[in-house]
Amino acid sequence: MELKDEKREEEGTEKHLPVVESTEEGIKVTVGSVPHPMEDKHYIEWVEVITRKTERTYKTFLSPGDTPEAVFPVNEKDVLFVRTYCNIHGLWKY
Repeated sequence: MELKDEKREEEGTEKHLPVVESTEEGIKVTVGSVPHPMEDKHYIEWVEVITRKTERTYKTFLSPGDTPEAVFPVNEKDVLFVRTYCNIHGLWKY
C-alpha cells in the first residue's frame, strides 16, 4: 500500500476538487467545478465521504463513461471530509 498526499488546490485545466451540495437524499458530490473527464485513460476512480458523528465511511466507485458524481445518504453538516481519486492526478480532499 502506498500513502498518497492529499491535494487541496486545483492545478492544470482538469478540475478535481469535490463540490458538495445538499439534496433531499443527503449530499451530492460532483468532481470538479467543471466536470472531470471520464475517459478510458483518465478518470475518477472513486469518491469517498467520511462523517463526523459516527466516523463512518461511504465510497462510490466510478468507471470511464460514468458521470463524475455520487450521492450519499448523509447530512452536509455531518461531513468531516470528502476525497476523490483520479487515476492520473492522485488524491484530492475537500
